[in-house]
Amino acid sequence: MVRRPRRLLPKLLRVGSRGIFGTLGIRLRVRGVIPREPALLVANHLSWTDIVAVLATHECTFVAKREVRRWPVVGWLATHLGVIWTDRTRSRSLLRTIADIEATLRGGTSVLMFAEGTTGDGTQLLPFKSSLIEAACRAGAPVVPLAITATALPPVDALCWVGDETLLQSIPRVQRLSMPEVQLHAAPPIAPVSCRKVLTQMARDAVARRTRGGAIRARDRARSDATVRVSAALS
Repeated sequence: MVRRPRRLLPKLLRVGSRGIFGTLGIRLRVRGVIPREPALLVANHLSWTDIVAVLATHECTFVAKREVRRWPVVGWLATHLGVIWTDRTRSRSLLRTIADIEATLRGGTSVLMFAEGTTGDGTQLLPFKSSLIEAACRAGAPVVPLAITATALPPVDALCWVGDETLLQSIPRVQRLSMPEVQLHAAPPIAPVSCRKVLTQMARDAVARRTRGGAIRARDRARSDATVRVSAALS
């Protein structure tokens, strides 16, 4: 059973997510348009900041690994947001997840899924898993490829969340970043007229074009310093 998000909660999360980025000094930039009608947002995955970025700009729920449900505070919030829990290691769980995504889309709520199934280091795009995209075909909902990229002054390794690092270990590393920025690049929606494997490849191709050269990049310090000086002169 999928819990529908309470009416005020998505709005509160949007404000809260923007507040988190403001506290951490992360700038958020959105390119393209995420449609208001229910859609399956198919994205690459760099860090926990990806979810915060999307929630700060768009009302939706998302697919998450079942173990996240046990996290203090985060698990409670996610459950009340209507997060769809999944266990990719069990075929029965996948079938239930597909049905839950379909029901959520038919109920009028967009769903965000990270098709790589894990976070990457931003150097290359991992293969996209196609099984959950079947839900968009069943619901007749468009698939929106969403490329997530991030920049900061070097070092930039804290922009991705990989390995055994916990959330509590990642947050202070993110906070120490200099001039971090997360960008969301929304590609045009893809109508669910093809089979899930074709849709998956089309979505991955769209994300790959928008992350060419790497999803994480170091800012040029000299250029950034020049921009700050110009801004100061104009203020």
